[in-house]
Amino acid sequence: MSYTKGLLEREAKLGRPVYVGVVGAGQMGTGLISAIQKAPGMCVAAVADIFIEKAESALQAAGRDDVVVAGDDIEAAIKAVESGNAAAIRDGLKMPDLPVDIVVEVSGVPEIAAQIAYTCIAHNKDVALMTVEADITVGVLLSSMANAGNSIYTVMRGDEPVECLKLVEYAEDLGLTVICAGKGKNNVNIRHSVPADNVAEAARKKMSPRMLTEFTDGTKTQLEMTALSNATNLPVEVDGMHGQEIPLAQLAEKLIPQEDGGILSFEKGAVVEYVTGDVAPGVFVIAKSESDVVTEELDYLKLGKGPYYLFYRPWHIASIEAHLSIGEAILNRRADFQSHYVCTEVVGRAKFDLEAGITLEGMGENHFYGWAIPAEKAREIKGVPIGLLQHSKLKVAKKQDEIITYDDLEIDETRPIVAMRRLQDAMVARGVIGG
Repeated sequence: MSYTKGLLEREAKLGRPVYVGVVGAGQMGTGLISAIQKAPGMCVAAVADIFIEKAESALQAAGRDDVVVAGDDIEAAIKAVESGNAAAIRDGLKMPDLPVDIVVEVSGVPEIAAQIAYTCIAHNKDVALMTVEADITVGVLLSSMANAGNSIYTVMRGDEPVECLKLVEYAEDLGLTVICAGKGKNNVNIRHSVPADNVAEAARKKMSPRMLTEFTDGTKTQLEMTALSNATNLPVEVDGMHGQEIPLAQLAEKLIPQEDGGILSFEKGAVVEYVTGDVAPGVFVIAKSESDVVTEELDYLKLGKGPYYLFYRPWHIASIEAHLSIGEAILNRRADFQSHYVCTEVVGRAKFDLEAGITLEGMGENHFYGWAIPAEKAREIKGVPIGLLQHSKLKVAKKQDEIITYDDLEIDETRPIVAMRRLQDAMVARGVIGG
């Protein structure tokens, strides 16, 4: 059954659509709000943004002409939603108090996203994240909490990790052996890129320079493939991944074991990877047929020349398809994407020589870029998860490209995301989660 049919049947039965609360009304949030509002069987019942005018504007742009600007008056917001109107509030942490069926987080700030998810799960409320930066930091904890109760925690569809996971699952369902899974990146990493370098291009793309820099310095790709790794338990083969320029037509020839003419040593088995070139904005899986009969059939069906085959999705359409995860959660009570394993970690490497005493900025800014390494190695060198670096103070100077470790920092242990990560680490060390 399609989500549309199922959601419309649900609406007819209950007398109302799925009420969705959205936290974050920036560029991505505004697009998602409109997509949800247009989707059959669901509507945006409330939006939270610290800039209340953004929440109101996003709702109006989506076609809601019944917006109640409740601000910090949560009782007024509750009454608005209960009466079928839309509410605009400031505090996203109050969203679980509203009579919404699911909360969608699209703030783009890992600290906020993690708190939103944790609060929703504690309130037994379904929650869906667009901020993968939070999931790679504390996603294993959040998934385990939700799965132990009755709420759904999921990373939303529309971004590369989730869409690539769907290809992995498809290949496995066909009985094929996954060799490599990953994404295409538009361009090579400019590791020392800073927001000042990207002002003009960001304006053209209607993005903030910080957000664009998270792409240009490679951090976003490292995060996304780490999320895929921790959902599938497929590791990175080398620190930071190979990241070679490989045309789409050659993926099934290059991303295979060296013994068969590829670049993979295959010492770790199947891996996650990214490439530059004409693959972007698509995602891919290279899978191997272990059956001569299946290989002959796939060759006949023009899927390639076996035993290695490319499965490819040439697009991911972000906020336009993200709401599909709402249908999956509400109708089927399943998550589209969760981190279950602590397989790979993203640590921060200094963009430039950094002096002792500075307080680190966040991802996509001037101080560090992301680098994916095996989680075991991160523990050995005391590498700090990248989601904890912002607001931490350097105790020692760091040379350009050096990895930032716990020994280098004063970390504010009162920050919720730090406390969540400490809890996750303790539970992983005891074998309770993450295996």
